[in-house]
Amino acid sequence: MKRIAFVIGACSLAIAATACRSSSDSVTAAQATLQLTRDDTLAAVTTSAAQGTLGDLDVIGSAESTLGFQLAPPGNPALSLNLAGGRDLLAGYAAATGCTLNASTGRFDCSPTTNNGLTLTRSFAFYNASGTLMPKFNDTTTASVNITTTETGVRPSATGADTISGSRSMTATGLVGHNTSRTWNGTGSRTVGGYYTDSAASRTYDNQENTTFTNIVVQLPRSSNPYPASGSITRQVSCTGNVTKGGKSKAFTTTKTVIITFNGTEFVPMTVGGTSYTLDLATGKATKN
Repeated sequence: MKRIAFVIGACSLAIAATACRSSSDSVTAAQATLQLTRDDTLAAVTTSAAQGTLGDLDVIGSAESTLGFQLAPPGNPALSLNLAGGRDLLAGYAAATGCTLNASTGRFDCSPTTNNGLTLTRSFAFYNASGTLMPKFNDTTTASVNITTTETGVRPSATGADTISGSRSMTATGLVGHNTSRTWNGTGSRTVGGYYTDSAASRTYDNQENTTFTNIVVQLPRSSNPYPASGSITRQVSCTGNVTKGGKSKAFTTTKTVIITFNGTEFVPMTVGGTSYTLDLATGKATKN
């Protein structure tokens, strides 16, 4: 999957900027000469949420590629994979490898993988229909899988850099037998320190995001069904930062609710605090409607 068109990044990297203040957001009196447009106020939230969505789908996609595996019992570090195929993922995360059963937790802890500056660490737990932990994945008796992830690092680009720290806990159901779909639910949180520059302004921001994954249905095989058929991702985003344009800067704070609703296609509706966008899941570009 292509990188997102706008880049979020390390807030610690100094650049006079910011983007995402609405008319009700706070601004210091000394900065009042710069008038921010509505697009200025939404830019950082929209960019961060779009990038985060592609990252979430990347993690789901790499987990789906791992669901054919036979995980090793204690004392046997081997892990064989039956890759399901899929799509060009945002961060390029492959199926999990090096996974071994942690006898104290009943979870399979996998080796970290790093791509383009971001390190993803994954842990899987398998359950039967009664909710009992299983010692390995079995496509005839495994009813659900829970995956927990941590994702950290700095991802550079030509226009900025992303500093990301986040975690997720997501559960897929519908695994028993040879089903044609799976359903994902869960939660996540993320901090993003970002900067980027475009033709309109230079921006820096700090975002705190809390995410809910609701009934995200993926059809099988993923190779011919790369985009979720239905379901949604909801983000509560708190944003602070600066925007600079025309030699003037203004600080801001804002809180927005972002909702992405899947429809089985590359182009999906996205609302940011009530403003309507279309999100391209192949490029990460959000276009205002």
